[in-house]
Amino acid sequence: MIRLLLILLVWCSFAHAEDPLPSELPLVQEESALRMAERTGSLIFRHDRAAAVATDALAKAHGFKRDERLQGWVSEELGQDIVVTFLGSKKGDPAEALYRVKVDSDGRLVGKAVVLATPEPLSDFEAGAAKARSIATALEFQPCAEKYNSVVLPSEGGISTWVVYLVPGTTEKHVVPIGGAYRVEVDNGSGEAKIRPFTRTCIQLQNEPKALGLIVTHLLDPVPTEVHVFWSIWAKKPIVVSTPPHGTVWLVDGASIKLVERRAR
Repeated sequence: MIRLLLILLVWCSFAHAEDPLPSELPLVQEESALRMAERTGSLIFRHDRAAAVATDALAKAHGFKRDERLQGWVSEELGQDIVVTFLGSKKGDPAEALYRVKVDSDGRLVGKAVVLATPEPLSDFEAGAAKARSIATALEFQPCAEKYNSVVLPSEGGISTWVVYLVPGTTEKHVVPIGGAYRVEVDNGSGEAKIRPFTRTCIQLQNEPKALGLIVTHLLDPVPTEVHVFWSIWAKKPIVVSTPPHGTVWLVDGASIKLVERRAR
């Protein structure tokens, strides 16, 4: 049965043979890409989860749901915790911090949600993340969901350059909207942004309770990506991923990516 699934995956990887496929990476680069996908996918999940926990905590705060000043949120890693700052302003004024919530590494609320009686100026980090988020969410892209969540991470260039992940929002645990995620590289100085999709279609995976794992063919990269890691952690299920150019098969199990079968190079 497992062998049959592998054959099907390899066959599917050539379903769009007319499209150019990425080349297999040299082993050293492949290893680096895999470890980066593991780290980044885990980080995206932690920030996305922190935003959800923070939103739930503030839903109980008086006036939060009706606060017309709100313009979104940004999140920042501080030690083992993530601080989610909800920001906004009155019309025409610069954005300020309105609420802050701290979430630990296990996704638990730390203390109480803070409602700032007097809005506070954004820190350099918060202001940079907010600007990058604004630039990224204003781009035109093909949506695969009515609602998108965003995770803003600083890049190696410091707080002037950012990476924004746009991920389809869902509350349906039995469906994994693995299609439709985007990665946006933003330069706040120039305002330039480069966007890349992780899929060509709005593919959804059925996450049946009794299923041992999920299966998908990925055509845009020669190895699984941070988005596969994110959805595997979210779904609490391993995902078998087939990648070009030879139909290599991988197992993405939470924050771990392992090679299952590599066909001849």
